[in-house]
Amino acid sequence: MNLLVIKTNALGDNVVFLPVVQALRRRLPNVRLSLITHSSVRELFEADVADDHLLVVSPVEMRTAWKRPWRLLPWHRWIARQKPEAILLSYDQSTVAHLLARLSSARIRLGARFGMTTRRGGLTHAVEWQPGWSIAQWHWEMARALVGTIGGPTLPSAPPPPDLGHLLSGICRLPARIVIHPGSKSEMTRWPVDRYSQLALRLARSGYEVLWIRAPEADLPLPDGVAGAETTSVRELARLMASAALFIGNNSGPMHVANAVGTPLVVVSGRSPFVWDPAWHRETVRVLRKPELACQPCERHDWLPRICLATEEPLACLRRWDVNQVHAACVDFLDQLRINPL
Repeated sequence: MNLLVIKTNALGDNVVFLPVVQALRRRLPNVRLSLITHSSVRELFEADVADDHLLVVSPVEMRTAWKRPWRLLPWHRWIARQKPEAILLSYDQSTVAHLLARLSSARIRLGARFGMTTRRGGLTHAVEWQPGWSIAQWHWEMARALVGTIGGPTLPSAPPPPDLGHLLSGICRLPARIVIHPGSKSEMTRWPVDRYSQLALRLARSGYEVLWIRAPEADLPLPDGVAGAETTSVRELARLMASAALFIGNNSGPMHVANAVGTPLVVVSGRSPFVWDPAWHRETVRVLRKPELACQPCERHDWLPRICLATEEPLACLRRWDVNQVHAACVDFLDQLRINPL
């Protein structure tokens, strides 16, 4: 059977989706697997998808191609060459992705409709959201449904952690290394960068090796004793995360990479819903939220707020966490993990 998977999103979404591709590839050895994904995450899939079965498309291109329909032609031709008999679309793929699936020869088109009329005709099988699922579980339920439909071996009920072993050869965890990633793509998911800077300085003065992952949206002079870290690829990022004893940051793509490689996490969470919390190794995860805020979290699996609606105290979910509180949470967690300074 020829199977096509469509997942054109950025880093964190693909890390959470990776167990699906790995299960389909490794449990269905006779299936010919093709993938459409974002070029920046190609390395995540390189152990399971051959280059000639891969098409890279940016999420923006895929979402906006309806404005220039001629751009769909080369993608349609590529899909036709794959001759897919089944297509799996991640829950959050655009209407254009659903249209491409509909125009293909695939007799099985499985995904989620989100109740959108423009997508109802594009799928032959739908796995809709169930309360209590994480995003990782929702993806996994799609894989289980697909395997059941095409007649493969039954998958376990819960998704395993992503396997990033192909990126981590020769890496060992350094017992006093703390990696801080102060960035994220939205201001509504970022704890103030100056507070990260103060936190990094305190931890460095306590004797930890503190590495600061540089990000354009969090560009500050580094405090004394804190070293900058450049990560220009998923491979470099995964290797850095795997070398750390602790990761501190926002709910972001790098957070999901750290979780995938088993690095303990302290996450300052803003609007992000529970469904996007780290999906694996829960015993070594601390997510900091303000439970007294009735508006938190404001994001849902089917809706993404663009501005903070708490006009009297904007971004209170993040800004009510001061440096003392986050530092205390980190120190307490480091003690529990028995992670000691140099």
